[in-house]
Amino acid sequence: MTLNEQNSAMAGAGGGAARRRPPEPPVRLVRSGNEDITIGENSVLEGSFDTRGAMFVDGAAINADLSAGFLSIGTTGRVEGQARVERAEISGAFDGTLVSSGEIILRASARIDGDVKCARLVTHRGAIIAAQVRIVEEGESGGDGVAAMLAGFQTARAPLRRGLRRRIRKAMPVAWGAFIALGSLSLASFVL
Repeated sequence: MTLNEQNSAMAGAGGGAARRRPPEPPVRLVRSGNEDITIGENSVLEGSFDTRGAMFVDGAAINADLSAGFLSIGTTGRVEGQARVERAEISGAFDGTLVSSGEIILRASARIDGDVKCARLVTHRGAIIAAQVRIVEEGESGGDGVAAMLAGFQTARAPLRRGLRRRIRKAMPVAWGAFIALGSLSLASFVL
């Protein structure tokens, strides 16, 4: 007897009894903050990201405020802003404030700028460090290691100031050119 014949026989034997519903699939519980975050190679995101899991950046995170258990910046990845992590591995670029309660690994292609505070720093030959680095011993950071370490940094003001400095540096050649051109014009009008 086939499955369809069995179902027909059961329906006929029940004499109009209600059919059983098929079992529902099990419910998957997702806890907030436990998932990994991935920023793909062609993506540019801005904002705040918070996870207890890992964050993988192969694209760009601009004006970012990151909080993660593990931060991985790939060779094509770029993060500008601040990050609070337990551990970080950087192969791309980071510009801002990076606080780690554990170790930070800088691969050979890494470029880091800004402020770094961590317990351990591993640097591969070729990594470029243009940052103020502070290595903190576990006993120095106080009772609650991570909380005390994170409390030592300003929240969102440092990346904004750094971004303003970068914009001013880029605008300076244009400003000097305009100053010289206007000075030349005023000098020419005075002479003529």
